[in-house]
Amino acid sequence: IRRGSRRKALALSGWCPGERVLDVCTGTGELALTFASQGARVVGADIARGMLKRAINKSPGPRSAWVEMDATNLAFAENSFEISVLSLALHHMPIAVQLAVLKELRRVTTKRIVIIEPHTPANRRWFALWAGVAALIDESEYIHEWVQQDFVNTCFTANLNVESVHVTSLGLHRILLCDPEISIPEG
Repeated sequence: IRRGSRRKALALSGWCPGERVLDVCTGTGELALTFASQGARVVGADIARGMLKRAINKSPGPRSAWVEMDATNLAFAENSFEISVLSLALHHMPIAVQLAVLKELRRVTTKRIVIIEPHTPANRRWFALWAGVAALIDESEYIHEWVQQDFVNTCFTANLNVESVHVTSLGLHRILLCDPEISIPEG
């Protein structure tokens, strides 16, 4: 299921050969390696050293680099990457930390930010059941807050323009495509 979401994220990202990609909260590097397998130069960043070691062991060659780094304080210059991606990490964070991560992604990205996160039910009556099942699958301490969070609004609060939302993987994930450029509405 996650493999399908990663391939769809790559296709939707608008990535072009020659563009640099940042995978924040890369974990074991699967999304970064999806981009690298297509020829992208990718940097995978994560604060968890053990996860990075697993990513390094899977890395086939020089198209990927791995750095230990806090996503709320990225040590990259502004506009260092055309594409930034983040997969299945934000729902593990309180909203204030999510906002800090999203603002950092906006700062280092010029073209598009691609976010994969759990999709939540449209009907609020299903929230408690969804959160209970999700808690069995994903041990996030913030899953009960996530299920009720208006994540698109969280992106807007971080000054990201949400271009589109795509539901994928049997409705389990949603992919958000965000433009890091701030647009000021007229009027």
